[in-house]
Amino acid sequence: MSNLRDLEAALGLTTAMLEAARAGDWDHLVELEAERGAHIAAAFEGPVTGLDAPLFAEVAHRILALDRQVVALGEQGRVSLAEALNQIRVGRRAQVAYAAGGR
Repeated sequence: MSNLRDLEAALGLTTAMLEAARAGDWDHLVELEAERGAHIAAAFEGPVTGLDAPLFAEVAHRILALDRQVVALGEQGRVSLAEALNQIRVGRRAQVAYAAGGR
C-alpha cells in the first residue's frame, strides 16, 4: 500500500508542477520535481501486488499525461525565452551601432 501512497503523492506533486508551469514559476517547478522524484523512487522500490496494481497503473498513466503537459509548457517557455534573448541581442547591437555612429 505504501507504493500506491507514494505514487499518489507523486501525482499531487505533478499536478502542482503543472500549475507552476502554467504560471511560469520554473524555480518552484524544479523544487516540486525534486520532491516528486523521491516519491516516485519509493513507489517503484518493491512489487505492486493485489488489488493495488490496477489503481497503481492508472495513477502512473495520469502522472505521464500530466508530465506531457508540463513538458509542452516548458518547451513553449524555452521558445519564448529564446525569442526574448534574441531581441535583447538585437537591441544591444543597435545600441553599439548607434554609439559608434555618433563619434
